[in-house]
This record gives sequence, C-alpha cells and structure tokens, in this order.
Amino acid sequence: MPYTIECMPENADLTEKRTYMTWKALISLASEVYPEASQFFAGLEQPHIAQPREVLAWRVALNRIKLMPKKELPFDVKQYEEDWYVDYEAIAKKLNTTVQHVSIMIRSADKDLMIRSAEEVANAALHSNQLKHEIRLADKSRFKD
Repeated sequence: MPYTIECMPENADLTEKRTYMTWKALISLASEVYPEASQFFAGLEQPHIAQPREVLAWRVALNRIKLMPKKELPFDVKQYEEDWYVDYEAIAKKLNTTVQHVSIMIRSADKDLMIRSAEEVANAALHSNQLKHEIRLADKSRFKD
C-alpha cells in the first residue's frame, strides 16, 4: 500500500508514494545513524507540527546517511530471487526473524532510496515548521478494506 507524508491543511502530498515498509526502514535507519533524535523519527506516524529540532534531526540524519558506507546485508539477495520477486519468507526463516524485519533490512540497505526518502521527509518537516501545518504519514490506498 502506498504511503506519503501529507500536509493536512493543504491536503497535499509532500513526498513520493512509498510502501509502509520503506518508511519504517527510513525511520529505523535514521534512528540508527542519529539515535539521540530517535523520538523525532518515531513521531512521523502521528499528526503533528514539526518543531525546529525535528527539522534539524532529519537534516543531520540525511547527512549521516549520505556519508555512511553502503550497508552490507548478512545474506545474498540473489540466492533468494524467484523469477520476479525475492523470497522474504525464506530469508526470514534462515535468519530466524520476521518477514517485516527482512523487508526493513533490504530497504535500509538501498542507500539511494534512503537518501531520497530522508530528503523528502526533511523538506516536509521544514514545510510543517515554517507554515505551522500538521503533517503525518498517510495511507494513500485507493481502496480500503
């Protein structure tokens, strides 16, 4: 399902649509590279007006993600490729973890994706702070169950 950071007063998307797991991977990676600000990253899922320290936290996390070396995965993804998909369940079984954790690991290792996503969130936080607009991580599925 696609999720985006939404400006609530404008009812406008401030980021590209990405899977929920991509946003979770970004929050996890940002907390890893800048643990002192993890409370700001975790708050992304709740409607809020970004404070100046949150804007700064996302900028610092973005810079640290840009500077960090490419993450190495503890497995070779190619070994788990089946035609057009990767067998996350097989990886999770081998690592004795959850499919969600494997999904977060794979996405957080995609440095380009994490940089683009962090840049978008940093800009969304700046928008929120400057205009005093509430932002939130919003489900943009066309059809809800």
